[in-house]
Amino acid sequence: MLLLFMRHGKAEEKKPGMKDENRRLTDEGRQDVEFIARALPVKPSVVYSSPLTRARETAEIIARLYGVDLKIVDELTPSKASLNSIRKLELVDNTLLVGHAPSIENIVSEIIGGGNVKLKAGAVAGVELEEVDKGKGKLVFLITPQIARILVG
Repeated sequence: MLLLFMRHGKAEEKKPGMKDENRRLTDEGRQDVEFIARALPVKPSVVYSSPLTRARETAEIIARLYGVDLKIVDELTPSKASLNSIRKLELVDNTLLVGHAPSIENIVSEIIGGGNVKLKAGAVAGVELEEVDKGKGKLVFLITPQIARILVG
């Protein structure tokens, strides 16, 4: 099974009085996500997203472009996202999970058995695995927005 792990696109800076969960994507962030969506080597079968605005907006772009279901889940919020939390989701081949740094990066690192995977805002990693467990996956690609712009230019 291939799972796709994506960090939300570039978001606006936090302003005084603004709740972190309400930060929206910037115009550049939206563009980056569209480039990433077009550079994906597979069509996502379903998209799961953190409920925070910037992640939800990222997931909406992908789901709309591919015409797939979007599911907003608490399991991908920054404070809850973990290997254990994503096991609660109905994961199928080509599931795309949209979350936040560092939690989404930590999940990828744990699944591939270590390292320190870093995802720039809007980047996506593809992990091949047979079961969702520590050290059971293999990183097969990582696409940054900069690379996506070159690929689909």
